[in-house]
Amino acid sequence: MKSEPKKYPSEFAINMYLDKMMVLQQSELKFVSDYNYFDEDSPCHIYFVCRRPRVIIDSTKFKATKETLSILFKIQKEDSYIDFPLDFQNPYKDDSITLSSEYPYSTFQFKKENEIILNAKAAVFLQTFERYHTKAEFLDLEILYIGQSYGVDGARTAPDRLKSHSTLQGIYSTAIEKNPDSEIWLMLASFQQLNIMVMDGRSKYSEEEIELDKERFIGLHNKLNYEGINEQQKINFTEAALIRYFEPQYNIEYKNSFPNPAHKTYPECYELDINSIAIELETEEKANFKLYSQKIKPNWLHIKTFLLHSKEDRKDMFEILSK
Repeated sequence: MKSEPKKYPSEFAINMYLDKMMVLQQSELKFVSDYNYFDEDSPCHIYFVCRRPRVIIDSTKFKATKETLSILFKIQKEDSYIDFPLDFQNPYKDDSITLSSEYPYSTFQFKKENEIILNAKAAVFLQTFERYHTKAEFLDLEILYIGQSYGVDGARTAPDRLKSHSTLQGIYSTAIEKNPDSEIWLMLASFQQLNIMVMDGRSKYSEEEIELDKERFIGLHNKLNYEGINEQQKINFTEAALIRYFEPQYNIEYKNSFPNPAHKTYPECYELDINSIAIELETEEKANFKLYSQKIKPNWLHIKTFLLHSKEDRKDMFEILSK
């Protein structure tokens, strides 16, 4: 007779949610530390290598009135361009504003009496406008690769590693060869831990089971909320879960093998007997673009939970909640 999956009166999950993010290109990595955006409380150890269509600007079509500014952006699709005009309120209230852009026309400047008053990248500038206003789906980022960096005491961060990253260089090389109409963008990210607990008040347990679970509950609760789990392992399983969910085309490890108790990079999750690992990424408020991959459709919010045990061995705590 087939035995019932193991279940406890209390179950725990770890939800790693996107806390801070920065989108830039490789040439800007050297400036990341200048912003002091990532800090000790939110270190950047996870990175995404992404792709989206090349956005350039046609400076010859620029128009300025005291009320509005009009810019013609061009979105490259293979060997042609799609016009993307944008009219918006003139924040300078001056019709003498001029626009200049030099080859390859992916950046531009606003000038007033030959003084630069704004220096911007075309794609980044478009990201500042609400999506309902622009309908700019071409700003969404396709995830090609997900990686992590963690050194001694967490000293090595993703920006440091990416400055001389062989995989990144390989993606750039392939992208230029096969997708010259696209640009590579880097998304640097820090994730925070949210602990989730579920108490099963519907199932019947013996007094012995309840007493044993009290000890387990107190120990696990204190470990997750006060002592903390190993930081390196936390980064490892966050990276693994992200790769398993998005299955980026340039990743190999974890695409079909997460979670797995045989993996030696996050054993503490199994030693603590945690029920599930979850990832959560919200980008609508943070950056105004959707994330997607060849497997996952574009969306503002991505949430995925992974049961650390087989369903034959352990009940999924979130299935208990849905009953």
